[in-house]
Amino acid sequence: ALRARTRAQRLIAMTDYERVPVYKARRPGSSSEAAAWRKYTHPLIFRHKGTPTHVEFSPVAPHDFCVASSLQVDIFSSRSNAVYRTLTRFKDTVCCTAYRHDGKMLAASDERGVTQLFDLGSRAVMRTMRGHTKAVRAVRFSPDGGRLYTGSDDMLVSCWDVAAEETVRTFEGHTDVVRCLRVSGAAGEHTGAHRLVLSGSYDHTVQLWDVSAPRPVMTVRMGEPVEDCL
Repeated sequence: ALRARTRAQRLIAMTDYERVPVYKARRPGSSSEAAAWRKYTHPLIFRHKGTPTHVEFSPVAPHDFCVASSLQVDIFSSRSNAVYRTLTRFKDTVCCTAYRHDGKMLAASDERGVTQLFDLGSRAVMRTMRGHTKAVRAVRFSPDGGRLYTGSDDMLVSCWDVAAEETVRTFEGHTDVVRCLRVSGAAGEHTGAHRLVLSGSYDHTVQLWDVSAPRPVMTVRMGEPVEDCL
């Protein structure tokens, strides 16, 4: 009797069962998006002597890229994915790099607070900017390449005249290390066309600067350390 009752209960429970439809996954279509994704292959892995500290793409086709690590900067070909040039004129760890708008010159800064400008054709050091007392973590060219902006652990943002190799203006306002910079204007514009510089810091602020004024024209409080700004 017990077995018959248990079997009856199972039959009653089965009456509530509903079959769940199973659909086959559709194959990728022939759209342009699907075709673009099919071009991706396994990621390439590059080994470096030290921890990479910065990666930057050239703004000029074929858009080669550089990787800063330890005491050198490796320039990679975007076509062959191989190193074709290495910059080694550093006495301390390289922190960051920046291409000039024409892709012919590269700025690279280090832990000593020194920023060097390299001619990528000859690998020669064209300019050396000394003035910061601590590591330079951010480097940006003005749109026409006539000015260079640097942000440092000494909490300062400096504007340099590239031709004269001198500081034009120093911006004071952050209370912790400066980690990132952005300069307004389109590539190739005359120096007078760009007016604004954006800096982010571990003091939890992003500050907007007019290049003609020593104090920020706007301060935005983020509530957390700022690593980068776009």
